[in-house]
Amino acid sequence: MPLYYRWAGACAGAIPGSHVSELQIDEDGRYLGGEVPYGYTLWGDRLVEVPAELDAAVTAIRLVKQGKPYEEIATTVRRDHGVELPKPKFDALIESVYRRYGPI
Repeated sequence: MPLYYRWAGACAGAIPGSHVSELQIDEDGRYLGGEVPYGYTLWGDRLVEVPAELDAAVTAIRLVKQGKPYEEIATTVRRDHGVELPKPKFDALIESVYRRYGPI
């Protein structure tokens, strides 16, 4: 029986006007479908961490808490971590944090 994790899609879910794509993972950890979250990639049928993106996600969340705009966050992430944080992935990341922990 597959496990389903709610993961924000391009725009969001608990935030008005958002979309949610369910991440589906089998009991043995195999990826079955849904949007691959920022900070992870597929390796065969498994999700594996992308360390630079996970570090970038932490930085992005910290900067959101400081009230920084997306453009500044994207620039900082690119400069400090060498990865891109596209607006749809940023929106999905922040939606996921919002859904799990409430307003930042």
